[in-house]
Amino acid sequence: MAEHNRKKSVVVGMSGGVDSSVAALLLREQGYAVMGVALKLWAYKSENPCCSTEDLDDAARTARQIGIEFKTLDMQSQFRELVVDRYERELASGRTPNPCVVCNDRLKFGLLLEYAMERGYDYVSTGHYARVRSDGQGYHLERALDPNKDQSYFLFMLDQRRLSRVLFPLGTLGKGTVREVARKADLVSCSKRDSQELCFLPEGGLEEFERVYGRRDMPEGSIVDEHNEVVGRHRGLPFYTIGQRRGLGVYTSAPVYVIHKNTADNSITVGTRERLLSAVCNVHGVHWIAGTEPSLPMYADVKIRYRHTAKRAEIRRKDDMIIVEFELPQKAITPGQAAVFYRGSEVLGGGWIGEVVR
Repeated sequence: MAEHNRKKSVVVGMSGGVDSSVAALLLREQGYAVMGVALKLWAYKSENPCCSTEDLDDAARTARQIGIEFKTLDMQSQFRELVVDRYERELASGRTPNPCVVCNDRLKFGLLLEYAMERGYDYVSTGHYARVRSDGQGYHLERALDPNKDQSYFLFMLDQRRLSRVLFPLGTLGKGTVREVARKADLVSCSKRDSQELCFLPEGGLEEFERVYGRRDMPEGSIVDEHNEVVGRHRGLPFYTIGQRRGLGVYTSAPVYVIHKNTADNSITVGTRERLLSAVCNVHGVHWIAGTEPSLPMYADVKIRYRHTAKRAEIRRKDDMIIVEFELPQKAITPGQAAVFYRGSEVLGGGWIGEVVR
């Protein structure tokens, strides 16, 4: 077939859930030659929520319903090395990691994209809620139209080469519309619940994960107040995060929150809500989607976690570090989480939160 008559082709990462299923259906209806690929990432026990046999079977059944080719790729060793091991190292260092960003960067838009390109496919696609725009000068990553489903925060590591090869068919749709499309097509996933963010954690959560697959060196330690007086005991630093109030086992006259995790002496410091507020943090590993750093200092809207409403901040360079200073103090800026920079609906880039000035 002549190249100009050839159908554009796309590999769709299919999890067995409703979003990726509808993404594959819409792309086939738009005339693409579609192949569905399920990534087997993590399955240390049958009831684990990620990559269960049921999910992989649902993805295969959906592909048959839609009428597309389907494959399963075993990437368990890569997922363990690139995502889970990093997650463990971040926890050990006292930070609160975001493995979803790393999984998108290294696997879904890393290894899966390489797999598609090596086999001559034009694009790779997922069920993410985000948009890609091209203006002739380059590619731009933008928020989804549905603010409640927007997942652009998790995609700030994408670059120009990858954006030119990515399709996000759900970026202009709301979740209700997506479910309605799935119902009308009678897809097997139409009534499945949305998956949790950390897909590899078992039903018992982080504590069970650490007991079975994590480190064994998570000693208990002291919980201290801002005067360094011992007010309680913690079960291990990885089980706590900045801003946490529940489950501390500390009884004081006013509510207290985790404000610092100190790996040097294995202690947790708690304080009042006001002590959670800070306006300045440094950000390392910064990636700019345009490929070059903009003229700094500049102002942008910055998100410090997925469900945070982006707030205006100055972004400036100090030696080899990027400093973010918010116009108004923000609650619980947390080392290890991503700080993502927006201008309007466009994602400019982002990086990883390091030191926080409180």
